[in-house]
Amino acid sequence: MKTRISIQVASIAVVSALVLTAALTGCAKNPLEQLGDDAARKQVVDTLLANQAARREITSILLAAPADRAAILDRLLGDDAAKTEMARKILADDRGKALVVKEVTADDTSTKTFIRMLMTTGVMGTSLSQRQADALGYGDAYAFGNRRRTMSDLKRLGAVIDAWARSHEGHYPPCTNLDEVQDCLTRKLPPDTIASLRTADAWGAPFEYRSDREGSEYVLVSLATDGMSDGLGKIGPTEALDCDIVFSNGNFVQWPGSLRLEDIP
Repeated sequence: MKTRISIQVASIAVVSALVLTAALTGCAKNPLEQLGDDAARKQVVDTLLANQAARREITSILLAAPADRAAILDRLLGDDAAKTEMARKILADDRGKALVVKEVTADDTSTKTFIRMLMTTGVMGTSLSQRQADALGYGDAYAFGNRRRTMSDLKRLGAVIDAWARSHEGHYPPCTNLDEVQDCLTRKLPPDTIASLRTADAWGAPFEYRSDREGSEYVLVSLATDGMSDGLGKIGPTEALDCDIVFSNGNFVQWPGSLRLEDIP
């Protein structure tokens, strides 16, 4: 059996062979010295890419040794930008999607772990009800993800309202009746300020907004899992899943006690 050589030695050997066969100009005693020249290096790279056998050889060397493969993967996965781009490309391709599905569904544990991960991020949204999630055994994860996403959306919408008030002598957009955000608030704010924001909670119900007559105070409300009003409570952290989530004057005044306010982006 051939002795496995390191990636560095193997690469040098292959590149050396390519340099010798690429008919590069110059008479350097060591062909590798020519790689310092941009034109010479480009010729080597182009020759390598055009030679399918040589390309397979390099790929085989790079991936053959477990230690080297681990180093390559660690380097890729340690770079958030590279990791994100790699995942995006994989999922953008039908073969990549099929591969992910195959791996996830390979065993029951993987499937459950993947579904739970989706639920805790809130991306499942209105795909099922809380009761259905409970029946499947994912009730806590589903509620956690939807509540966290809803709080994040309320906070972002509240930031727009607060910014508007700073340019209007501290007065918030006046809407004296508790109505859906689309019914009043969106007509008071410049359209471009909330065009990219969600105006409904993770369960699909529209956020509701109200201010006092003077515009000195406002509330943004999500009716949570049951879609029913609790009467604008402001009691701090709550325990029940159906308790409203309320954001007022830049802060949460009623929110799920299972979530830490500092963790909400």
